[in-house]
Amino acid sequence: MSELKQILGNKQNIEHFREAVRKGKVSHAYIIDGPEGIGKKTFAGYIAAALLCEKGIEEGPCMTCPSCVKADTHNHPDIIWVEHEKPTVLSIDEIRRQVIDTVDIIPFYGPFKIYIIKDAQLLNDNGQNALLKTLEEPPEYALFFLLTDNCDKLLDTVRSRCIKLRIEPLPKEVIIRELEKEGAEKALVEENAGISKGNLGLAKRLTDDEEKAALKNETIKALKNMSNLDALEIFQFSADLEREDGAEVLSYMRMWYRDVAMVKNQAGSGRLYFEKEKAVLKRQADQITPEGLGRIFDAIAEAGIRLDTFVKCEAVFEALFLKIREELRN
Repeated sequence: MSELKQILGNKQNIEHFREAVRKGKVSHAYIIDGPEGIGKKTFAGYIAAALLCEKGIEEGPCMTCPSCVKADTHNHPDIIWVEHEKPTVLSIDEIRRQVIDTVDIIPFYGPFKIYIIKDAQLLNDNGQNALLKTLEEPPEYALFFLLTDNCDKLLDTVRSRCIKLRIEPLPKEVIIRELEKEGAEKALVEENAGISKGNLGLAKRLTDDEEKAALKNETIKALKNMSNLDALEIFQFSADLEREDGAEVLSYMRMWYRDVAMVKNQAGSGRLYFEKEKAVLKRQADQITPEGLGRIFDAIAEAGIRLDTFVKCEAVFEALFLKIREELRN
């Protein structure tokens, strides 16, 4: 089935566009925000196709009209997917070539010419300022979707000219249903559906990608044994981490210590991310004071800031693990 017909959730965001069309008030620029894998590209493609569908947006893309057929195969001349060659940079030249130099060409078919800019957070200030000039005075038909997993990296001037839509996490039961369709083991489905926090893309990667699964398992193993880790084990775990893994490890750590806090506060077991590790969570909850937990969350937040400022990944996690071990041993 086409991904345009597989859109899950996001009822409020979809209704936003339907209402905007009814009132003739579709904005010229949107920031579509959410973590990697949560479905930003799928949502943007769905809305773009629906806006250009010959039968209107009310029922979503009809999948039969010529416009929808072109959109479904990424061959629609009025839906421009702005790409970047390097994985960590969206250059000003790419924005000029794909957006600024083409925006004055009127749409070939429908009422809109839609630019879907993936990884907009990778634009540096010069690139954003170049795009800003187009956002400030766009042609009437131009519509921009800026897809980002961190809208705080966009300039205030860019954000102020866009409507921000946050991609809605999916309910856990929807994640479970989608994973079960692929025949994954039940226990693994339950765990990954919880850890993904409504992010279907992440849940699928944790289930299907051996490297992602290994990173998750190694992190959980370290968290379970944190108070007993020696300096060499901490060094080895930290030394093996690549920078792109750092944010993922921090996410698991936030969830783990959130679960510790839930158990400590007797907030119920059904809401835990790591339900099958409840015995370990209970032991750690008994080990640590509420103040110590607060210091752990502060240390994790500080580690995230240090990663963002390009402190060496190994040094960040060595310091973080030693701090947490100290709190658990006190």
